[in-house]
Order: sequence, then C-alpha cells, then structure tokens
Amino acid sequence: MQTALHTLTLLGAIAACGTPALAQHTDIAVTVVDGAIATATTGAEAPIPTRVFSATFGDTGVARFTSNPGFDALPGTFAAGTRTGFTPRTGLRTYESSALTPVTTEELEIKFLTLATVVGAEPSPGFDLAVQSNGGWHRHLSFTLRSSGAKLPPSGLYVAELELYSTDGVTLPSAPFWIVFNDGRPAADVEEAMAWVTANLAQGDSPCPGDLNGDGDVGAADLATLLSAWGSSGADLTADGDTNAADLAVLLSAWGACR
Repeated sequence: MQTALHTLTLLGAIAACGTPALAQHTDIAVTVVDGAIATATTGAEAPIPTRVFSATFGDTGVARFTSNPGFDALPGTFAAGTRTGFTPRTGLRTYESSALTPVTTEELEIKFLTLATVVGAEPSPGFDLAVQSNGGWHRHLSFTLRSSGAKLPPSGLYVAELELYSTDGVTLPSAPFWIVFNDGRPAADVEEAMAWVTANLAQGDSPCPGDLNGDGDVGAADLATLLSAWGSSGADLTADGDTNAADLAVLLSAWGACR
C-alpha cells in the first residue's frame, strides 16, 4: 500500500512539473494524521503532504486582496459541533535575497465575516470557525495587505507562518506551515521564496535529510521541491551553496519514511 501511494504521488509530482506552478490557486488540504492536523496540496490523485503554499494578491481582481488559498477538510475529518482555527506563529515577514525580514509598517489583515485579526511585525491571536455538520471544514479567509503608516512598497513577497488547531480537546495542532504572498513580483521570485522557506524553515524540524517539507517522509513532494530549486540555494542539502546533483543524491539515498 505504501509503495502504491509513493507511485501515485510521484506521478502527481511529475505531472505537476509540466504545469506552471502558479497558474491557478490550490486549496490547502486539511487532514488528521496520527492524531494531529496535517496540511497537504489538493488537486493530485492523492494529497501530497506540504507545509509551504503560495498566494497572489489581486488574483480576484482587487489589488492587495486574495481569498486564496482556502482550507479544505473532507467530511468526517473533524467532529461535528467543534471548531477549527488558525494561530499566527510569528509576525509577517518579507523575503528578499535568501533572507526573511520583519515588516515595518506592512500588515496582513485576515478576516472571515465579522471575525478579524491583523498580523504586523508581531503575531496576533487568530480565530476559529465552526466545523460543518458532516465533519468537513471548507473555508476561504480574506487576506488583505495594508500599511499602518507609510505607503506600501510597489511590490514584495510576504511570508506568514501559521498553525491550525481543533477545539475538540483531542486532535493535536498542525506543524507550522507557511504561505508566501506575492504582491506584484515575477513567478520565478515566488518559486525561489517557496524553495527557500521549504529548505530553511519547513526542513528545520525535519528528522532526516531530504525531508524538505517536514512531513516525516522523503518522497515525490521533496523531489519536486528540489528540482524546482535546481541551480539555486533553495534546497541545498549539502551546504555548498547550490542545489545540484550532490543534493539529489542525498535525497534519493534517504527515500522513504524517516527513521
């Protein structure tokens, strides 16, 4: 069964490599694995565990606003009558030249109807929303980039670090995950930022080399991340400043479940 799942995910990753990564939005698949909330990409034959996602301000026609990605948990994922929510783990940060920097006046407003929180240089409390009667949880939050003072820069890449939680008293919170928000930058810059966040943050609490998305397994999702970062420092597993054949060898030698 595990071999078949690896085959399916590998085929999905190979197929994805032939499609522009940012051509359309993909919701964040929300599942429960070993008693804890987990995040993954949707759209493949089977969800691929992932902890780094992208978003594009203006994709709905309103500048510096997006309602993507959404969150999608299938029926039966959570207990009816409970709530699922998010918590910002850090303040909003900008990505530039392989580094994250706390914002100065920029803020990310996150809303759902009358509920709202604003994440600036420091984190702020999140909020939770009711689970559907069938145990599913499909929600699209509203993300708006704004400034508390000076005018916003003409463009930028903004990184939000979040975690999901359940109010059922049993399910553990998710591992941290990251959304890279693009405000007017080229797609290549977004891909570079996502690869850097994956290698330097999502991999940071991984128990084994090659596990670029920190899901406890070295597989097709990690291979796709490494290939997308080829020639950059985004998935540098050997600390030589470049993602190349040596890093691919490390990944392939660690293929499978982390031990």
